[in-house]
Amino acid sequence: MDTSELHSLVEALRQAHGAHTALLYGSLADGSAGPESDIDLALFAPIAQVQRDARWHQGRALDVFVHPETVLAEPTAEQLYLRGAQVLAQRSDEATRFLAQLEALHAAGPQPLAPDEAQARRVWVAKMLQRLRRGDAEGNYRRHWLLMMALEDYFALRTRWYPGPKKALAWLAREMPHHHALCAAALRPGASDEDIAAWMAAVIEEDLPSPTHPDGAA
Repeated sequence: MDTSELHSLVEALRQAHGAHTALLYGSLADGSAGPESDIDLALFAPIAQVQRDARWHQGRALDVFVHPETVLAEPTAEQLYLRGAQVLAQRSDEATRFLAQLEALHAAGPQPLAPDEAQARRVWVAKMLQRLRRGDAEGNYRRHWLLMMALEDYFALRTRWYPGPKKALAWLAREMPHHHALCAAALRPGASDEDIAAWMAAVIEEDLPSPTHPDGAA
């Protein structure tokens, strides 16, 4: 998507939603976009709650979040996904200040999990490992549920912001290659119970019992 086409699209969206500020984020903003990448936009308008505008635009998925303009003055962790966004339109310097506040919020780091919450998440992982071995539909559902939640828990248990799967996996590959290898093995289609248990042990930073099957065999 060239610059003029993008700006034409943004102007049309701003008029449609009564928005005064527009940010481009995601792969189109950070230069990692491919032919199938989404057009990810955040608009800000005088509305009471977040609205969505999701559709196809010239073969690309268009995903637009329209935020209440009050968010610009008081960003929270919910908006950290907009770090590094490109300002396409803004009222005064509101978007520039908003992005600077997001950087400060990110630098401060998240609040640590309360000890009881951290323990609950570790117990949940062990419990799910037992239940996914049933081999029935519910067990398979729990397998996918556990794998979906594990990456987020990995970051939460280490008091790090979770940046979403794409950036989280890239961070693991760069900073913790051994853990990235365990994660990749667990996510592989047909991964063994042992592969999944090894990744979960890394997630919760604890040894886990050897996997056992429903019949009791190791």
